[in-house]
Amino acid sequence: MDMDGLLIDTEPIWRLAETAVLAGLGIELTEADLLETTGHQIGAVVAHWMRTKPRQDASAPRAPGRSEGRPGGAAGHHEPSEAEVTDEITGMVIAQVTAEGKPMDGVSEAIALFERWGLALAIASSSPRRLIDAVCDQLGLGFITVRCSAAGSVKGKPAPDVYLAAARQLGTPPAQCLAIEDSLPGVAAAKAAGMRCIAVPDRQLAADPRYQDADLVLPTLAHLDERMLTDLGVCPRPDF
Repeated sequence: MDMDGLLIDTEPIWRLAETAVLAGLGIELTEADLLETTGHQIGAVVAHWMRTKPRQDASAPRAPGRSEGRPGGAAGHHEPSEAEVTDEITGMVIAQVTAEGKPMDGVSEAIALFERWGLALAIASSSPRRLIDAVCDQLGLGFITVRCSAAGSVKGKPAPDVYLAAARQLGTPPAQCLAIEDSLPGVAAAKAAGMRCIAVPDRQLAADPRYQDADLVLPTLAHLDERMLTDLGVCPRPDF
């Protein structure tokens, strides 16, 4: 399953952090820009905007949290690298998750259902592993030990790589896996991996017809029930 926007409502936090940090570099993002890149690797998002967006007045206020000696700080007028910008944005999201992160509607009930059926769980996220770990700690999901990140060398969604990696670690053929996603790149990744997919769309993108590529579309995980799993061909383990 995905993480951001599905298990925890981090998509607005990502958007705020991206806006703040990139504004400190003179890069102004619109709401359309932010929605366009929802579900993609943050490193790829940062690289895209730093390479394609025109810079505004260099005297623009620095992003919150920047200080002397930090990437982008005033000392030496250091121009931060894409990796440094990515790291700062991720750090801001982790700090907010650690302070206030709560599970999204229906997450606890859905996970309880999966556990009753004896289904093995994995997280397949575009986010860096350190954020995945922070979210699992905050939400009490330490029992989910298969945690696959598309950050780094693995191709990010909509490529299927992170879902295929999760299937390998679970020891389960992709065709027998069920992916749960909130983003369009995530749905595309799951289907490209050969998995069945439930979509729980981001509210701001829910009208996009591409969500119909999923096998089932739900408004929240609170609507998921045993009948739906059965209709998708998901079966409880015989020893449960």
